Amino acid sequence: MCQVVITGAGVVSSIGATLAEFKQRMFASESGTINIRGKLVAPNFPVSVAAPVLQGLKPPDILSDYKPARIPHVLQLAGTATQEAIQYLPEELPVDAVVYGGQEATESSADGVAGPCEEGTEWQGPLHLIRRILEDRGHGPIDERDLVSINNVTVSSNQAIGMAFHRIRSGLWQRAVVSAVYGRCGAKDLMNFHLLGTLNTDDGPAARASRPFSKTRSGFVLGEGAATLVLEARTVAEKRGAKILGAVTGYATTSDAYRITDGRSDALGAATAMRKAIRDAGLNSDQIQAISAHGTSTRMNDRLETKAIKQAFGSGAYLVPVISLKSQIGHCLAAAGALEAVASLLMLSEQKLAPTINYNDADAECDLDYVPNVARPATLQRILSNNFGFGGQNTCVVFEDSNACSDGRKNSNENFPARLSRYVS
Repeated sequence: MCQVVITGAGVVSSIGATLAEFKQRMFASESGTINIRGKLVAPNFPVSVAAPVLQGLKPPDILSDYKPARIPHVLQLAGTATQEAIQYLPEELPVDAVVYGGQEATESSADGVAGPCEEGTEWQGPLHLIRRILEDRGHGPIDERDLVSINNVTVSSNQAIGMAFHRIRSGLWQRAVVSAVYGRCGAKDLMNFHLLGTLNTDDGPAARASRPFSKTRSGFVLGEGAATLVLEARTVAEKRGAKILGAVTGYATTSDAYRITDGRSDALGAATAMRKAIRDAGLNSDQIQAISAHGTSTRMNDRLETKAIKQAFGSGAYLVPVISLKSQIGHCLAAAGALEAVASLLMLSEQKLAPTINYNDADAECDLDYVPNVARPATLQRILSNNFGFGGQNTCVVFEDSNACSDGRKNSNENFPARLSRYVS
């Protein structure tokens, strides 16, 4: 089986519309959460905060004939992230597939903070825009059968990464573009989650609204964002001299099949997904140096995720730093896993842990090392990234530094020894 590496990344979020800005503000402990009353919602709306992408975005080149304000917001987000991710991919280099996580349809003014579509314009969704961008640069043609859309709420992008990872590792594909986007912070979307009782409704400072794992946490902040990754077989990437940003080495997904919104109270499904992803990477739990948590800032999720980490890591759970990017950019739903994948790559590259901001009140049920408030230098080879969703869906991805050595891994099946013996940069 092939080793799978990442050779391109692009990101748009409330703390940055480029990889460089996102990195700077993430490690600087900044928040993208703002007060939206009187801006995106009415002054008396019950939810006062969100983390939207409000900065002006450069329209995808292929849509440059349209006014930016008239391009659906999700297309601006997806196009911006994709153009950054593929900027170093040589033109006319074939792409085997596009795997997209998120809702594919576009909906005029309900599609985010941008205005309605140009009258008479029939927009296709982000998946087809990404395909058009790639084919315009000569990376196609990409067959309809190799356009994959996964709309599974908050685990969508982790499942998209996992699908591309498995197909490249098995030799079915050599190169794939994985992208995910969420761009809907309007009143309708906020109200849907408010009625479920999951959103933060505090009237305090907006930047302090998302408080994962803190005793005073009171619900998540809805965020917007997009991220795109280029995944390749390592041999193919090395042959063309590509810069390798990191590797995907393990993936797993489980389903609790428990309730529509809640996960299992014993956290078994989440713990099992973590164990399986680590085993899929040929590792033991003590070879994971950090966890990028789902960390939503809801009372139930943070408690159950902490419980799951303790089950998966045993006594070693107290030695593994746990960070939540959602403390800074909110919960970007379908795009959350892809954004956290980019954050994981940056942490591996910089050998630094991003902080969980707004952690000021310890919770007896959440007693792990959450890297409170400020970034921390660390020796990092591998990060486990968790994303959990409604109905008890659990997904975990193992990301690895491109220079990490595979020696000392526990091989979980007969295919691993040959695969791992070549995994040295």
